[in-house]
Amino acid sequence: MAKDIFVVGAALLQDDKVLVSRRNSDRILGDLWEFPGGKIEPNETPQQALKRELEEEFDDEITVGPQVTGTYAYEYEFGTVHLTVFYAKMLTHNFDLIAHSKVMWKKPRELGELTWAPADIPAAKTIEKANLREVKFDD
Repeated sequence: MAKDIFVVGAALLQDDKVLVSRRNSDRILGDLWEFPGGKIEPNETPQQALKRELEEEFDDEITVGPQVTGTYAYEYEFGTVHLTVFYAKMLTHNFDLIAHSKVMWKKPRELGELTWAPADIPAAKTIEKANLREVKFDD
């Protein structure tokens, strides 16, 4: 039976653009593009997991906003990934990359040009059609 892996991703917004990150070549799904994030630990909310993961992966602090789409499950050889992507904003900009070889700010319409990790495709397609100025944060 496939292992269920619950993960979160951040669609980080800035000036009508969204941050995309390419996984390091030596990692599972290497060289594919994704929204940065990672596994949800036991007793952690998705939002807490996202804040922790961005601190671990980029050494950055974020504000988490609304979900981009519903949670999407994709079955890989190593297990079934259940991905929930949230809109987020960066409070710091260190970009101390650990799990990624590259990050770029892209306009929503440019997201289709990238080769995405399969679990990230539904969120990328939703963001392609979104007006990022209409995304509301509680802060």
